[in-house]
Amino acid sequence: MSGFKKNDLYIYELSPPVLNSLQLMVFDATLREVQKPLENEREASSVDVNQLLEKRKISNSLQCGLCSLEFKDQDTRRGHFKTSFHTFNVKRSLKGLNPVSQIEFEEIVQGGKIQSKTPPSESEPESESESSMDEKEDSDNDELEDNKEEILEETIARELEQLSLNGQQNAEESAVSHLATRSSQLYFKSQLLSESQVFGLYKSLFDSETIKKPFEQLKVWNETEDQASSISALFMMGGGHFAGAIVSHQRTSVQGNPKKQEQSLQEQAVNFIEHKTFHRYTTRRKQGGSQSAMDNAKGKANSAGSSLRRYNEAALRSDIHNLLKEWKPYLAKCKNIFLRARNPQDKRLFIEMISQGSTDQRLKSFPFTTGRPNVAELKRSWCELTHLKIAPKPEPLPINETPSGSTKASQKAQKEKLEPIKEISPEEKHTEQLLSLLNKGRAPLIVAYLRNNKIDVNFNLSPELQHFAAPTLLHYASQQGLKQMVTILLTNLKANPCLKNKVGKTPWDVSKNSQTRYSFQIARHILGENFANWEEAHVKEPLSREQVEKINKEEEQRANSEAEALIKKELDAARIRQREEEEERKLEKDAKRGTGRVLDSSTVNREQNLNSLTDEQRRRLMREQRARAAEARMNIRK
Repeated sequence: MSGFKKNDLYIYELSPPVLNSLQLMVFDATLREVQKPLENEREASSVDVNQLLEKRKISNSLQCGLCSLEFKDQDTRRGHFKTSFHTFNVKRSLKGLNPVSQIEFEEIVQGGKIQSKTPPSESEPESESESSMDEKEDSDNDELEDNKEEILEETIARELEQLSLNGQQNAEESAVSHLATRSSQLYFKSQLLSESQVFGLYKSLFDSETIKKPFEQLKVWNETEDQASSISALFMMGGGHFAGAIVSHQRTSVQGNPKKQEQSLQEQAVNFIEHKTFHRYTTRRKQGGSQSAMDNAKGKANSAGSSLRRYNEAALRSDIHNLLKEWKPYLAKCKNIFLRARNPQDKRLFIEMISQGSTDQRLKSFPFTTGRPNVAELKRSWCELTHLKIAPKPEPLPINETPSGSTKASQKAQKEKLEPIKEISPEEKHTEQLLSLLNKGRAPLIVAYLRNNKIDVNFNLSPELQHFAAPTLLHYASQQGLKQMVTILLTNLKANPCLKNKVGKTPWDVSKNSQTRYSFQIARHILGENFANWEEAHVKEPLSREQVEKINKEEEQRANSEAEALIKKELDAARIRQREEEEERKLEKDAKRGTGRVLDSSTVNREQNLNSLTDEQRRRLMREQRARAAEARMNIRK
C-alpha cells in the first residue's frame, strides 16, 4: 500500500495518483483476464471503415498482418487496403471473428453471385430462337458485371450478418466483459499494488448506463467541483429497529481528530445531513421473528404480548412513513438510495414513498451483510460502499469447469434421466389441491373445486397408506384442529360425520382439542337430529353458539381464577421467605453486636462459638433457634 493512504481511496475524492493508475480489468467466462480492446475498435460500429483503413496505412512494412499477405512495394500494399477482400477481413476482425484467406473469400463471393442470379421465367415461350437466347445471355452477363460491386457488398453483408448471429448463440460461452467477475464488485489493476492485488468497486454504485463505462463515471465523480450538492440515502430496518440517513458525498474534515477505538477516521468523516433511528418492541423474545410472520404462519394469537407487538409494528411503519414524507425533498435529489428490509411489506412501504416510477434505478440493496440498524452501522456501510477495496486478484477457473448455471442444468437433466418420472393419479392430484385449500381456510374455493370436478365431499383421500388415520376431508380438518372448516364441511357441504377410518374412529374421535369438538356440537344443533346418527358418530349433545361462548367464558374465568390463586400463593410464600430472611439478618446483627447486658461465662462462650461458625452454620443455628422459640410459644398458648 505504498504511495497512498486509505483516505485516498474514497471514490468521490480519489487522489490523482490512484485515479490515474486504475485500469479496468476485463474477464472471460472462466475468470481469465482479457486485454482491453483498442478504443477505435470498440467504437468501430460508428466509425467509417475507410477512416479506419487510413489510420492503418501509416506503416513502413510491406505486409498485411490481417490478411497474411506480402507485397513488393508500398503502392501494391496500399491498393490491397482498398480491396473488398481486405475490407471483409477488417469487418470480421471488428466483430471478433478470424480473417479468411483469399481462396475462402472468392468461394464466398461466388456463392453470393450464384444466389443473386434470377431463374428464367416459366412463362417464356419455348419456341424462342437460339440467337435470341444468346443475346439475352450476353445482356445478363453485362448487367451482372455492372452490378458486381453491389452484389459483392450484399454478399459480404449477408455473410457477416450470418456470422454475427452464430456469434450471438455462443455469447454465453465466450462472454468477455468487465462485469464477468462472478462477484458484486468490478476490478481495477493499478501500478500502486502488487501483481496479486487489485482494487474492487461495488457494481451497485452504478446504474444500467454508467456501468457500461465505469472508469469514465469515476472521472465524472471526481471532476465534480461541488460534491456537497450530491447526496444519497441509506435505510435499514429489521427486528423492530430502524435507522435512516441522508449522507453528503462531500466528507467532513477530520484533521486533528483523535483516533477512536470504536470508530475509524473514515467513519468520522461521513457527513450525515439528516439521520434518525426508531425502535419498537416487535420481535418475540428468545423465539425470533416478527409477530406478523408468526400470525401468517400459525394464525393470530390472542395474548397481551402479541397485541402489543402488532400495535408496535403498525406504529413503527407509521413513524417511518412520516419520516419519509418529511425527507421527501432530500429523496428527490438522491443519486442512490440503499435499502435493507427483509419483510416484503416494509419494502413496499419504501418503494411507494421513495420510488419515482417502476424504472427508478436509484433504489438498491446493500451488496454485503449488515448488522443491527443504528447510526454507527450506517456510517460503516457507507464507508464500505464508497471506498476502493484492496482484494486478491481473481484466480481463473479450471478449463474443464463450466459456469455454475450450466453445471446445475446438466446435473438436473442427468438426474431426470436417471430417475423415472412417477405418474400421479387424478385422485392424488385432487387430494393435494383440496388439502392445500383446506389448510388455508378457502371454503368458497373448496366448494367450487368439488363442483367443477364432480367430486363428493366424502371421497377417500389418496394415497390410502398416507391418509389411513384421516381418510376424508372431515377427518383431516378435525385431526388438524381446523374448527371453522369442520363447521363448514358439516353445515354447508353436508359431510358424513359417521364415516370411520381403518381403526374404527369417527371424525369426532380424532379431534385435536375441545374447540374442534364444540364445532361438531354446534353443527349438530344447526342440522338437527335427523341429519345423521349422531350417537354412531360419537358426537355429544348439541350446543348453540351462545352456549359454546358461555362455556368458553367460564373456562377462561376458571383459568384466570386458578392463575390468580397460584399468583397469590406464590406471593404469600415470597412474603414468608422475606420475613424469615429479615429475622435472620436481625439475629445475625444481634449476635455480632451483643445484647448490651453484662456477660457471664456462658454467654461469652456462646458468642465465641457463634463467631467461630461459618455463615451457613450460623444460619442453620438461627433457624433452629427460631423453630424452638415458635414451639415454646405454641406450648404457652396451649
